[in-house]
Amino acid sequence: MSKLIPIVAGVTGTAIIGAGGGYLLSTQNTKTIKDSFKPALIKLDNSEEELLKIKLTKLKTGTIFSGNKKLKEAQDKEKTTTNSGLADLKKACQEIYDSGFTNKNSDTFKDFQAYCAKTNKDKVAKGKWAIDDSTAQWKTKHEKLKNPKSSLIAELNQIANTKSTNGEELKTWCKNNGELVFEGDEDKTFKNIEEFCTKDS
Repeated sequence: MSKLIPIVAGVTGTAIIGAGGGYLLSTQNTKTIKDSFKPALIKLDNSEEELLKIKLTKLKTGTIFSGNKKLKEAQDKEKTTTNSGLADLKKACQEIYDSGFTNKNSDTFKDFQAYCAKTNKDKVAKGKWAIDDSTAQWKTKHEKLKNPKSSLIAELNQIANTKSTNGEELKTWCKNNGELVFEGDEDKTFKNIEEFCTKDS
């Protein structure tokens, strides 16, 4: 006679299987950050070192959310000598890339977004980011929301339906969403950023 084998699945995706008084612990495959956000990965060789140096400058005075030791070492070195923390930053980013992805509110993901990922702003063509342009006409950009070339995400739809005297709502949206992790050229948020957050040609 076969015996029933109880299976208990926890919220973490771990299953405990009991049989004959013993237990087998089996963890379901968890996707890593590098698997989940491939378009945002920064190459850790010399080819994208300039971008890493920008992240390192941010790290110098930034907050480390996850307690990653290599990030802390990079930060401490950078406070002493410019770019001296670069090697440790690369090691920290590799550790973060190899970490399991749970959700975008996790401390590890926050460190990834801040110091180890290409953001939407990073992917905008060099010199085209409108936030840095003091002559940008944000009211005009706001009016263009009425006739978008790309499908608007919900938040931009709300802004489009709000009267604006200076386009400040759109500018704030661009600034905030420019810091989000880049999720590919076809990502709706990125398409909206390219259309409404860049300098006019």
